[in-house]
Amino acid sequence: MEIAIETQGLTKRFGLVRKLTAVDSLDMKIEKGTVHGFIGPNGAGKTTTIKMLTGALRPTSGEAFVFGYPAGTNAAKSHIGYSPEHPNFYSLTAFEFLVYNARICGIPTKDAMERAEQLLKWMGLEAFRDRNARSFSAGMKQKLSLLQALIHNPDILVLDEPTANLDPIGRYEVLHKIRALAEKEKKTIFVSSHILDELEKVVDHVTIINKGKVVIQSEIEELRRRFSTNRFIIETADNPKYVGIVSGLPQVKEARINHEGNIEVVVEDPDKFKSALFSKFRGREGLLRAFYPLRMSLENIFLSVMGDENDK
Repeated sequence: MEIAIETQGLTKRFGLVRKLTAVDSLDMKIEKGTVHGFIGPNGAGKTTTIKMLTGALRPTSGEAFVFGYPAGTNAAKSHIGYSPEHPNFYSLTAFEFLVYNARICGIPTKDAMERAEQLLKWMGLEAFRDRNARSFSAGMKQKLSLLQALIHNPDILVLDEPTANLDPIGRYEVLHKIRALAEKEKKTIFVSSHILDELEKVVDHVTIINKGKVVIQSEIEELRRRFSTNRFIIETADNPKYVGIVSGLPQVKEARINHEGNIEVVVEDPDKFKSALFSKFRGREGLLRAFYPLRMSLENIFLSVMGDENDK
């Protein structure tokens, strides 16, 4: 396992008199070649963390490394392509803007022009190559920002809300391309997004932060197993009637009717609960129409984690 990004006690405070701690002793490891989701509520410290990783901000204390190089150094920045949440552009055409950024990265003019043409075609923007980027729609600017991040063919993409301002088709296209970059080109992609149902389709690792601290860091499948182990869905002939019966069974911590109209339960010991449930319906099996483990979505996991955090 090679580590692409690592932070050790990364901390950022703002203000001289009344100090605000935006990022608080953040410890994080991002494996090379993974698509890593970075999520948290507004004000959790996500964008501040990203700015420290890319060298736009210096940490108050702690360290961050990119393939072993201190974040913010030229060696570290050469590995990173960054697309911000709110991209802005010079008064240049899309083609000129990409070539300009490639030249800044030290790419020879001829190679820069070829790379710009390839990327515009890849993103489906070739018809707009000669249009002033400032006149682009918000969605087109988001796509051009992603191409700018890719222009020097970096090992790591750091993307802050990459599907913001895109329509559903545009979001699908961008997410599909992000996944392809990881699978085909083995790029490491560190992506922050609030659209969790879409993010879930492309990430294989997740870090959840709150109030500047890491709450959870895990593989997405392990996270699903962890939060689904003691949760089940039950469908009966009369769910409103039987939810009260189910809630009285041994090992049941919570039983409720969910948004689909089925009974959702949280239990302490799955095996003992199953035994009690099947005993209750023995001889009346026709009333128990379905019983299966709940597969928690990333959004539901996030809401559950944030609920636990707010209770502390």
